[in-house]
Parts: sequence; structure tokens; C-alpha cells
Amino acid sequence: MRRPPYGLVVRARTFLSECYVPKLDEAAASALSSRLQATIADLTADGLALRWLRGLALLDEETYVWMVSAPDADHVVLVNRRAGIAYDHVVEVVAAESV
Repeated sequence: MRRPPYGLVVRARTFLSECYVPKLDEAAASALSSRLQATIADLTADGLALRWLRGLALLDEETYVWMVSAPDADHVVLVNRRAGIAYDHVVEVVAAESV
């Protein structure tokens, strides 16, 4: 996956990725965020149009979710794989204000 040809506009969409993390705590969530952000930086340097938005830890649910701006879900799957994160699912999201 490379950067689109000059002049081609790629519409960024927002995706949420979720994964179950046994014994999730703040330190583990911070480590996941750092790993994902580093992976996004590497892939962006390789030409992919990605932008980290936010990571959230639902500690009592042992669930980590993160949001990214990307052209399509395949890019998000690639980030998870490159970061070594077994994700449960990836879904597109929209802001409630824009619905």
C-alpha cells in the first residue's frame, strides 16, 4: 500500500479497533498506545495516510480500544498486525454530531 498518485484525494475515515486484554491496567494500555503510535509512524513514513486519534482503556472490561483516521479498514488491520495486536474487530465510526 503506497501513497496515492499526486493530485488524487483520499477521503479519510475514522475507525475504531477493539481488543480484549486480560489483566488490562494503565501501564499495559499505555504500552499498547505507544506500540500502535510507533507502528502508525512507520507506516506513515512508508506512504500510508494514517493518523492516530485516541486510545482508551476500559479497565473493568479488560478491553482496549483505539481510533485512527485511515482511508479504509484494511489499513487498520495492517496496523494491528504490524503492532502484533490480536484485535477482536475493526469498525468505522462517525461523530454523533454529524449523523
